[in-house]
Amino acid sequence: MAERNATPEREIHEAFNRQDAAEVRRLLEKHPALRQRINDPVLAFNSPAIVACARDAAMVRVLLEAGADPNRRSEWWAGGFHALYSATGEAADRLIAAGAVMDACAAAHLGRADVLKEMIAADPARVHERGGDGQTPLHFAASKAVIDVLLEAGADINARDVDHRSTPAAWMLERRRGAGRYNLAQYLVSRGAEADIFLTAALGLTERARTLLAANPDLLNLRTGRGEYGEQPPSSYHIYFWTIGDGLTALDVAAQFEQHDTLDAMLTVAPVSRVLLAACRQGDEAAASKIMRDHPGILASLTPDDKRVLADAAWDGHARAVALMLDLGFDPRVTGQDSGTPLHLAAWEGSPETVAIILRHPDARSLVTIRDAQHGGTPLGWCCHGSLNGNRSHDHAGVARLLLAAGAVLDGTPEASPAVLAVIKGSDPKP
Repeated sequence: MAERNATPEREIHEAFNRQDAAEVRRLLEKHPALRQRINDPVLAFNSPAIVACARDAAMVRVLLEAGADPNRRSEWWAGGFHALYSATGEAADRLIAAGAVMDACAAAHLGRADVLKEMIAADPARVHERGGDGQTPLHFAASKAVIDVLLEAGADINARDVDHRSTPAAWMLERRRGAGRYNLAQYLVSRGAEADIFLTAALGLTERARTLLAANPDLLNLRTGRGEYGEQPPSSYHIYFWTIGDGLTALDVAAQFEQHDTLDAMLTVAPVSRVLLAACRQGDEAAASKIMRDHPGILASLTPDDKRVLADAAWDGHARAVALMLDLGFDPRVTGQDSGTPLHLAAWEGSPETVAIILRHPDARSLVTIRDAQHGGTPLGWCCHGSLNGNRSHDHAGVARLLLAAGAVLDGTPEASPAVLAVIKGSDPKP
């Protein structure tokens, strides 16, 4: 239900976020002015609705019937996105029937090796075409057949996109083994693509890991979202920040992808501090406790960036890891992404389990009132923001209940999801 007195623009924005095609249709019919703005870049990353909602066939149908331009791109500095860069199946069919034009990146995404061959035969330079985020067609490849066509036509197997400075193989990783285009990342490496220490760990390339670490043991100090893998203006973070997670070492990545042989090989050359942090990140109480017993001063020897592992685990909503680190004596005031404490980050993530663990800490009363240094927000404020801009399927309303029960207060009327607003205003149906 729309918030009382919400503007039509706010209502339709909420409907887009909920992927509520029926409500979008109703609002477009009720407010003709909204139809006049159907191609405006009003959604995330300066996207028009046809791009932001391209995966949803029902939404695509509503938008096209309302006059959306099927070839309208997002207005993104590193390269605009076309709806055909993410649409598949019925949604893609509807777009093409409405006049959406495939470029090489779209053909690669849709697995249309036949179309790519025709394009490249007519203009060989199209193999190097740039699409959204400055990706090449190889970044968008959806099959081995497409990869073969592109490589045979001279595609650069290690081309970097503009926004994330990342190769096609790096783009194809997600948070777990076998997800997404994982097998295509393996295939690209088998065809000669570069594999950094993170890709090596994710793919379980044990001998390559040994070779890399023999040449440079400091590779185990690298983290996703930091240094060369961090934000380097004008570009954004390396793609690993978005796809496999923030603050991860190669040890963490091998564990996350269940590459046990590769993890064991790397652990044999890792300093004890790295072994401790990897155990903490995995929530391995037995391993972490043993290291703490064998090395009594190890916690005090950790660098500020090492100690941030608690904030990173909260950012991921990894409740077991957060509980372990707090029990071991990690500081709950350590800051991570955007200067947020673990409580800020778990609240933004919408993880009641993680928030509840942090609120068991003796200093919980003071933790709920801390304002981050970057935005000046409290954990409850971050919860509100995350309910609109984070993973909307997570339980931000549950987080709000916990924070309010712990003494959190808000300044003024927040912008938040209807479920979170119901909790804050006392109209939440749950106890």
